[in-house]
Amino acid sequence: MRVLKLMARTTVLGCAVSMIPAAAFAGGWSTEGIASYDLLFAEERFGFEFQSTYGFRNVDFKNASTTQSSIFGSYPLPGEDGADDIAADLWIGSAAVKMGLTDNLDFFARVSEPFEVREAPGFDWNGQYAIGETIGDTLSVEGMLSYRHEVSDGRFFRVFGGVRTMQMDFSQQAALYGTLAAPTLATSSDLAFGYRIGAAFEVPEIALRALVSYESAVDLDMEGALTDQGFLFTNAVAETTLPQSFEVKVQSGVAPGWLVSLGVKWTDWSVMQEASANLIGGEGALIPVLDGSTTRDLSYSDGWIVEAGVGHQLTDKLALGSSVIWDKGIGGPYSDYYAFTLGGAYDLGEHVTLSLGGTAIYKTADEGNYNVAIDLGGGPSVTNTDYEYDSSWNFALSSKLRFTF
Repeated sequence: MRVLKLMARTTVLGCAVSMIPAAAFAGGWSTEGIASYDLLFAEERFGFEFQSTYGFRNVDFKNASTTQSSIFGSYPLPGEDGADDIAADLWIGSAAVKMGLTDNLDFFARVSEPFEVREAPGFDWNGQYAIGETIGDTLSVEGMLSYRHEVSDGRFFRVFGGVRTMQMDFSQQAALYGTLAAPTLATSSDLAFGYRIGAAFEVPEIALRALVSYESAVDLDMEGALTDQGFLFTNAVAETTLPQSFEVKVQSGVAPGWLVSLGVKWTDWSVMQEASANLIGGEGALIPVLDGSTTRDLSYSDGWIVEAGVGHQLTDKLALGSSVIWDKGIGGPYSDYYAFTLGGAYDLGEHVTLSLGGTAIYKTADEGNYNVAIDLGGGPSVTNTDYEYDSSWNFALSSKLRFTF
């Protein structure tokens, strides 16, 4: 029985490297996969873990064409018709703790970066007048309580839930045609709150766990400014919503030393149809009185992730895991992808486990567009860039160190 219990702990660690879809610039802005809070289910009473993932990304735009339309007419804009390495490599990390408050009541807390955006086609292609660079960073602190009740001999029902805080910084930069300027619209949010609730059925003897979980959307109020080289053009305010999600995951031991898992996650990315801000002027601004706006069309569709994994306990200390993932793209530069992962977990000591793994991600070819409208009070100017990109291979490396007592 010890082998199967150990599998429930270490194989999930070994397979955890597959749960970082955004690290390879596919799967929307999310950096979290399915049931990324597995420390909550550790059999030990106390646990700490630290995870780090580095994504090597490889996406090139081609066949780009850009037009700008205003009250003066519509005309094409100059520049190269492609951009290389439009997605910068990404390094993300998280830290989590689990504490058993009683025999049945546990507390879980985590600090993480759940949403990250890196789009940097640059300022040589003709799309620089729509988007030259977009950067988005989030910081989340969450806390959950979990109560587990034994419904019959060796069978448990668990409910869990808690609050999650979210703070986001978002910036977008584009060149102004006919000038040397490339202003940046940078905004930051106040602290916002969401929640997660879920339930699980567990049979530790056979490493069985079936869970469902819902995470709420988070509404953000943001403030910032449109600036260039230290000059304040105008202040800005914005509102945005980070999407809700629902996930289901089942894992079970199927033979001594073997564990299989299957998970599905839906994310409501269609809530993000545009990224807009109101331009409001303000004291000290070059345009002190202004009732303007800027709007970037996103038109994202709902996201789906499906993941199937298998793990094997080779020795009392070493387990290997592998998984296959399909992620439905949400639009724009975020196309469908297929990922193949291989990882391992090794018990360095009685209380310490190290997990290492790699993911190879095949990102499918697609096309998209950047459509950005800005209105400074004299009517909107709309810049539209259509682009294509080929299929590509992207890679991620992940490590996790867990201490349990």
